[in-house]
Amino acid sequence: MDDLNLGMFRANDIRTPARRLTDELALRLAQAEACYIRNSMGARGVVIAHDARASGPRLTEIALSAYAQAGLDCVLLPGVTGVCQFYYACMRHADLAGVFVGASHNPAGDTGRKIVGPGVTPIAADLGPEGGLTRLAELYKVGASDRSDTPGRISAFDALPGYVAYSVRHAQVEPGGLRRVRILHDYLNAAGGRELMLGFAPSGAQLVPLHAVANPMFPLGDPNPVKQDVIAHGLQTLRAGDFDLGMFFDGDADRLDVYLGDGTLLSSSFVYAAILPFILRRMYNPKYHDLSPTAGVVTDASPIVYTDTKSNPLAIAEMAAAGVEPRIIRSGHSHIKHAMYGDPRAIGTVEESAHYYEAFTYEGHRYCTENTLYFALMVARAWRDDPDRFRHLARVQASSGREREWGHVFPDDAFRSQALAAVREHFAALGAQVTDRMADGTPMQSDFIRYGIPSGAPPSGDWLQISQRVSQSEDHLARWEVMAGSQALASETKAAIQRIVKPFGAGPEYQG
Repeated sequence: MDDLNLGMFRANDIRTPARRLTDELALRLAQAEACYIRNSMGARGVVIAHDARASGPRLTEIALSAYAQAGLDCVLLPGVTGVCQFYYACMRHADLAGVFVGASHNPAGDTGRKIVGPGVTPIAADLGPEGGLTRLAELYKVGASDRSDTPGRISAFDALPGYVAYSVRHAQVEPGGLRRVRILHDYLNAAGGRELMLGFAPSGAQLVPLHAVANPMFPLGDPNPVKQDVIAHGLQTLRAGDFDLGMFFDGDADRLDVYLGDGTLLSSSFVYAAILPFILRRMYNPKYHDLSPTAGVVTDASPIVYTDTKSNPLAIAEMAAAGVEPRIIRSGHSHIKHAMYGDPRAIGTVEESAHYYEAFTYEGHRYCTENTLYFALMVARAWRDDPDRFRHLARVQASSGREREWGHVFPDDAFRSQALAAVREHFAALGAQVTDRMADGTPMQSDFIRYGIPSGAPPSGDWLQISQRVSQSEDHLARWEVMAGSQALASETKAAIQRIVKPFGAGPEYQG
């Protein structure tokens, strides 16, 4: 069965080297998807798009043919597309499923799928109709296919004008409203350039775009803004220029790293804390009632914002002070969206990996998803209106230490499990609290290790927070992120973790 490349089915999506998805296997996968969409989801059609990778057109063409032959109507977003524009198109075609062909921040030679059900509902392993990706993998394994006497119709849809208009209104950015804000964007030659430049154009922002032309070779390296060598030119340009903000995007443009003009990276939890007051003001503004994620929800309780296990507790305290109820959630886009759909009080989520989510509303329906253009505009608008809040949050951030997420590949999953257990035992012996479940008992699928962090209050002194988890998209990889009361403690903790895992065959440090 290894010849079928079954390992491409991951926890949240599908990822694989494109060379392992031959035309034969790509057709097999598309036919299984068609069966799943028709018979398990009960959808009559599918929205399909691809990112900037060289394999995208080939795999999209194969999928279109298989879907149509199975009787599914296909709505194609022509050309290179960011995944958030794709999600918007799925909102506009809420009765259809959606399939996005791409591989996010992975190397140029990779590909994959992000799949959503009708209503832009998440599909993942054991999540979705009949088991989601688990059921899809079964259909693929047995070679399921479906052919209709009446082929489906293939049509094109230009989502970009609507995506721009929706995002601009949602961010409450008036024409010319950002003309005093000087911003650098670095698209890393990936999928985001066109839509983000056109999205910022009405605002009049003094935008300096870098690496805006989609290039499937990704000449800078993997389209991942975490990698310092990939963004080195962008950071150099940012620091040399008179910019207010710098924004860096990944391969499918759903990741947004925000830097202040002096080159300081503001971590995602602090970025969300900066824009949260503006989100709340829009929620309670009758003029924008149709955009409110809690429209129609009658409750005296505070709105909920989910924060992942890597989020800085100082930033979480800032969010609470803004008037929301923060709740810890496991990482992973599909499970985050599922949790948000399950609670009408949930208005947003932030992952420290630079992913942002909101409960968007379109034509009276609620869609829990991502929209990087909207969040980028919100950041620029919040800076325009209250730059002192960003400076305050940067000072708060500077009072703590961080070792941004890194990883190590192990010889196999058994060695990886032993390494993770050794880290847990080491810090538990030092008095740290180790948690592997959320407040409702749901498994985090990670370890949340904390020391010196009181409940319901910002920490002080030598506090420590470690998130360790198994990677869901790479083989035999484990990941860690450290937050601490000082940079020295954060660095010491990272060094300790690396010493602990080395005897288990940990490979070189991995960033990505």
